[in-house]
Amino acid sequence: MKQNFQKYGQYKNDIFNKLGFNFKKGKKILDVGCGDGSDAQIFINEYKLNTYGIDIYKHQNIKDIGGLKFKKASIFKIPYGDSTFDYVFLHDVLHHIDEPKQRREKHINGLHELRRVCKKGGFVVIIEANRYNPLFYPHMVKMLGHNHFKQSYFRKIILDVFNNVQFKTFEAHLYPARFIKIFKVYEKIMEKFPLLKPFLAYNSTIIKND
Repeated sequence: MKQNFQKYGQYKNDIFNKLGFNFKKGKKILDVGCGDGSDAQIFINEYKLNTYGIDIYKHQNIKDIGGLKFKKASIFKIPYGDSTFDYVFLHDVLHHIDEPKQRREKHINGLHELRRVCKKGGFVVIIEANRYNPLFYPHMVKMLGHNHFKQSYFRKIILDVFNNVQFKTFEAHLYPARFIKIFKVYEKIMEKFPLLKPFLAYNSTIIKND
């Protein structure tokens, strides 16, 4: 069911609605690479989750997010025991964990650590930008130097670690307010045609941890 997250901005509203995952109230979630805590705020305020966050840096906004239990830590050594969390969540994190080398073994090691801290029957939810999206590639990849994954690589490393996997692709961007209507037409075109699926902005996966 579509939810209204517009108070967190058009981009967050699009991301969470297009992801389409129903986080259950009262469950325990770990936001890996939580950054400024903007996703954590949604987990706390809207989904009513028991929310934990880790990142290698503590963003200045973290101190203002009531209810977030934050620790400075790396994905390679998550400071929690096995099977601690009902949900483990990452949003645009995997492609950062071994920059600029982008070694496959590092990505695999990070994924194994996510699996370790997630409860059996729990879910690992990952959202990653697509390298060859026509809006991301010139701006995020060529101009800003982000090492976003190709869709094929993203799927391969996920399937190397997890079994019960569902993949979903969608289009979502932070648009200038005055151009939103124009870009929403662009989104509909991108999402309508199967041939464009490899170029959609976000690769996501919802993994049931067997």
